[in-house]
Amino acid sequence: MHEYLTNRGYRAILNASLLSGIGDSLYNIVFIIYAATMPFKSLAVTLAAMATSVPTMLSLLTGSLADRTHAKTRHMVATRLGQMLLFLSLAVMILLPASFPLFLSLLLINIVSDSLGQYGNGLTLPLLHRLIPAKELNTALSFQSATSSTVQLVFQGLGASLIVLLNHNYALFGLLNALTFLLAAVTLVFRKKQLKQAEPPVTTGKSQPVIGNIRAVLKFLTGNQFLFAVILFAMLVNTLGSSVDGLMNITLVQEPDLWLRDFGTTVAIINVVFSVGLIFGALFAKDGLQRLSTFKLLSLLMAAIVGLSSSFFLLHSIVAALGFSFMTAYLMGKINPRLATVMMRQVPEQQMGTTAGVVNLAALIGMPVGQVIFFTIANLASAHVSWIVMAGLATGLFLVLIWMSTKILDPVFTDSDQYSPRLHN
Repeated sequence: MHEYLTNRGYRAILNASLLSGIGDSLYNIVFIIYAATMPFKSLAVTLAAMATSVPTMLSLLTGSLADRTHAKTRHMVATRLGQMLLFLSLAVMILLPASFPLFLSLLLINIVSDSLGQYGNGLTLPLLHRLIPAKELNTALSFQSATSSTVQLVFQGLGASLIVLLNHNYALFGLLNALTFLLAAVTLVFRKKQLKQAEPPVTTGKSQPVIGNIRAVLKFLTGNQFLFAVILFAMLVNTLGSSVDGLMNITLVQEPDLWLRDFGTTVAIINVVFSVGLIFGALFAKDGLQRLSTFKLLSLLMAAIVGLSSSFFLLHSIVAALGFSFMTAYLMGKINPRLATVMMRQVPEQQMGTTAGVVNLAALIGMPVGQVIFFTIANLASAHVSWIVMAGLATGLFLVLIWMSTKILDPVFTDSDQYSPRLHN
């Protein structure tokens, strides 16, 4: 919070990110509602849900392009303006009669806008690294994560209500989204001076090709024992964690006695508890857990997943499931800013976007694997069997992570480990 109040450059980047997040959160939930009104609603909803992972799959490319971009502030502004123009186009197109080609065009706008957002995020990484003092980096990134999660929680719920109040006027919603991206661009323009001062110096010589840049990053990561191990285990952890939400929904469908009034209310309460846990975990950056190593934090996360699994197949208690869901999210709120901080302090600033893309892609790879395994077991056998398998795998991963915490230590930084001194605001 202190950095947000005193550091104008950081505050501008965070405010622009939050404004863009409002637009993304509003649109994502409303587009699902719009898809459900199509004559081919089952296919439309499926495609809309699948499209959310496409920008992540492209993050390696967008991150590498961000690393090779020199005038980062100017392109950050251009990115937000580009997203504004896309949603202005959407507001016009969505008035046309519903058809499959039109739906695919609107879906493409969403994918392109989110990909531009990924590119814009990659542009901000070296600026944040130079704007924020090294000793405040983890706290600042935790605050950014907490506020982003809060915006997502609030405006996803608001979007579903607002579209009803607006009589399902999707064109007006497109205009609202365009406005949020315009405000994000204006926010960056107002602090253009501070942001340009934080830009890395332009290197002379020919820029490295995208493939060459990706190859260099992969070589760097494989040569860094800590980062390579963390990315590998993060992928394994995500293989389990990405299935938790869907598996809880399947369990509730199969076991109505766990409901809190009804199915929809129960799902909503679980989602709110998880989101609040994520926010609190990031917000309370100095609660004692910051003294634990990264691998010990990951092992605690696995222990929480074991507890969550046991809530369904052993305790058969929705109250226990809510408690362990909060613990799981709280630990995730700790781990994500920690990893971002370590990478920001270890990775060369000209390769930060590409590295973030590698991490995002690695996390995504485990997602379909885990979902296929656990959802298939839940449908062919029962959700109980799936939870037992998940608890067994999480226990095994917990033991491995405890062992790894004795073999690979977190890198040690000093407060002066930064490419440049803090810039004057």
